Amino acid sequence: MLATILIPTSDHGETLRFSLSSIFQQTVQDFEVLIVGDGVPEQTKPLIRELAASDKRCSYFDHPKHERRGEPYRHAVLSKARGDIVCYMTDRDLWLPTHLEQMLTLLKEYDYANALPLHAIPTDTPEGELRLFPVDLQGPGYLDMMLKVSDNRIPFSCFAHTLAAYWKLPEGWATTPPQEWTDLYMWRKFFRTSELTGISGVLPTAVTFPSPVRPGWSTAQRVLELERWTCRLASPEGRQKFEREALIAALVSQRHETLKLSSELGKAWRQLALRNWV
Repeated sequence: MLATILIPTSDHGETLRFSLSSIFQQTVQDFEVLIVGDGVPEQTKPLIRELAASDKRCSYFDHPKHERRGEPYRHAVLSKARGDIVCYMTDRDLWLPTHLEQMLTLLKEYDYANALPLHAIPTDTPEGELRLFPVDLQGPGYLDMMLKVSDNRIPFSCFAHTLAAYWKLPEGWATTPPQEWTDLYMWRKFFRTSELTGISGVLPTAVTFPSPVRPGWSTAQRVLELERWTCRLASPEGRQKFEREALIAALVSQRHETLKLSSELGKAWRQLALRNWV
């Protein structure tokens, strides 16, 4: 089997439907989906079981609520994984049809990889705004930054790794310490393992819908947004338009990143000059 897709879920059965739909439309169809429940309410379980039963490649693993986000459950489920690679998906994000294809291509020569990190930000317009975060796992400074600064630039739905690389880690998914980002805490385990290498993709194949910029949103609001995005990405023309907008957002983000870096370098030079003058 080519890929294992792991989806943690707590209480988002209605939005999980859209995430699964985007998975089932992948250009690569040789995969399994492992849905990991973390304290799913009783009233939501029938829907998740129904969704899992809709495709024989899906399995649902029910667990009581964990103290954090059910990280040990993820580790236990991966012990059953059969895919050559492991991809992650939240229960409220979407993949473009070529996401698995891109991850498989990147992981032919590398141990872990990420798709271009892209957030959909709600605005007054129906389509909202695209916001990208430049990441280059092979570029100077990026790994060091993500190891030292609490700045998670790789969303859960954008990361992937080989199954073999996972079992080379000193520790897999485990309970995240308080005040730490769950995803970043896990990704750092790959970054710190010197024998493993990573690469960043340059194609926008995942769209993420972060909760912090949607405070107080109801399930109905989430569903309506995902319905619009699913329709938007359904046709080749819609995906081409989205990719053009993503390219523009990437150029804007890179410009901001360059200006930020220039500002930080200028500050460092001024501090150095002041010390030398003193």
